[in-house]
Amino acid sequence: MQKHAFTLSETLITLGILGVVDSMTLPAVVNKYQEKVTVTKLKKIYSVFSQCYLSATQKYGTPDEWGISGRDAGSSDNNEENYTAQNSILIRNKLFENFKKLKVCDNAKNQKACGMSDIYYKMNGTVNTEIAGSTAKTSSTFLLDGSSIMLIANPVGEYRGSGVLSETYAIIYVDLNGVKSPNTYGKDLFMFYLTKQNIIPTGTQNETIWPFSSCYTAGGACTAWVIINENMDYLRCKDLSWNGKKKC
Repeated sequence: MQKHAFTLSETLITLGILGVVDSMTLPAVVNKYQEKVTVTKLKKIYSVFSQCYLSATQKYGTPDEWGISGRDAGSSDNNEENYTAQNSILIRNKLFENFKKLKVCDNAKNQKACGMSDIYYKMNGTVNTEIAGSTAKTSSTFLLDGSSIMLIANPVGEYRGSGVLSETYAIIYVDLNGVKSPNTYGKDLFMFYLTKQNIIPTGTQNETIWPFSSCYTAGGACTAWVIINENMDYLRCKDLSWNGKKKC
């Protein structure tokens, strides 16, 4: 029986099809792998934060006992920034006292020197101005194992939701790969609250300022989802929720 050999044109067509398939599947495989790396790194950071909180509260008490200064109701913007800057440094010194730090920066001018980008993007591609500008002047940042961490003090005991979020003292921003791209909330930049009881990721079911529903557009509310559900499927599926679908 005579065996049929592929012609040159058939071979080229076959290779072309395989190339198209590879070009379609390889990026997806790479993206899924990167997401797993992000999940693992974020969970590790959260574990370290929790240990730092435990050590700090054992030594200094809960955050409401740390001597954080309140603001006068009629204070000017300048005084408000001064209060926030002082509190940010005070909180950092107590909360991350035993943290291995490569560098510490206490103003926006040095923000990039400590691995925080000058510009961050929302999930929808627009620029988020929360970190940039005058707000960033009130922050404290430092580097750890390639990650960058910035702390901005809240108004003392600020309400951010029910339960444990009824009293918050700071927002902690974590950029998992420093100034490298994509510099986007919910992709490489994630947020946590310092509360009276623990450090809590943004976007939990009790959240009112950044409910998980805003994860799809802003990205600031994705942190709890990544840690608890161990996926970043919100990048592909828009119908996820705490009370429903947990993955694509």
